[in-house]
Amino acid sequence: MIALIIIGVIVAIITAIMLIPVGADISYEDGQFALSAKVCGILLQLFPKPPADESKPKKEKKPKKPKKPKRQKATPEGGEAAATPKKKLNLQFSRDEILSLVKKVLNKFGRFGRKFKVDRFLLRYIAAGKDPYDTAVNFAYVNAALSSLAPVCSQRFDVKDCEVWTDIDFTVEKKKIDFGLAFTIRIGAFFALALASLSALWVFL
Repeated sequence: MIALIIIGVIVAIITAIMLIPVGADISYEDGQFALSAKVCGILLQLFPKPPADESKPKKEKKPKKPKKPKRQKATPEGGEAAATPKKKLNLQFSRDEILSLVKKVLNKFGRFGRKFKVDRFLLRYIAAGKDPYDTAVNFAYVNAALSSLAPVCSQRFDVKDCEVWTDIDFTVEKKKIDFGLAFTIRIGAFFALALASLSALWVFL
């Protein structure tokens, strides 16, 4: 009987934790990156770090211990073993492959997507570059990609505030991108979305 009570309490605690709403507010505007975490409606600024309170005494840093040099394995002849090259993942994707991957991840969200509450989504893109032809091609491709992703996003997510627009500027050489995303999701649904996204990425690789 006591074991059943303990198991019931543990299950209740885990269930309560899975129902806690968490979220984040990510933005990149005018070349400045900002990140805040949200827990139970409370927003905590992570980056850039808020100014430190000068009234609090600063903690003294402990000196770091020197690291010991690693020993190299010896070969039967008495020499040093050659380092085996590490395998690297090939993460160089084309534009079409990246767009296909994004669509697969969004489709994998399935029924969990509605639990991903998007409070704010911002995307501003101004195409620019040295070559007017390449600038026009990039501008057309970005608009085509956004048009193909818009129906998928509208079916998968509830977005309260959305602002997406593109423009082209032939007078400058550097393109400009502003991005913002504020969302809220329960911890249990977050793990389900993470597993769905990883499975889509694994199949693609």
